Amino acid sequence: MRILQAVAVIVVALLALAGVSAANPGCTPVGVWDGEVHLSDGPHPTRLEFRSGGVSYITNHQGTTTKGSWRPTGPDTFRFSFRGEKVYDENGDYFAYVDFDQDAVQSGPDNLTSSGPSSFYLEDGTLVGTSIIQFVVTRTS
Repeated sequence: MRILQAVAVIVVALLALAGVSAANPGCTPVGVWDGEVHLSDGPHPTRLEFRSGGVSYITNHQGTTTKGSWRPTGPDTFRFSFRGEKVYDENGDYFAYVDFDQDAVQSGPDNLTSSGPSSFYLEDGTLVGTSIIQFVVTRTS
């Protein structure tokens, strides 16, 4: 009888834990996200990829892919950053780069918004300016 009671207690505890994790899956940005980055000149298409272990990639509207990093900051929040995202002029010549940091909020399993500073530098490292940018993306895989 004691064994049955112990098994019943364990089953109830496991069910309770499963209910908690299903109700709040936590910060799980690992995957591919497509959407828009909102810059001072308007929205541009973008793709973000977050991999386990804190590695991330961004592919901007010019087709440039840059490696970055991410880390959780709360149950449904995380921070990601990129350094040296290359920018090309209308002739396809590299002339500048962008560094940015974003504080992200994941609402549900497939929606993500973020905001943070973006600094624009000329190729020689001259700071042109800093502004706040925002990402609005949806998980695609």
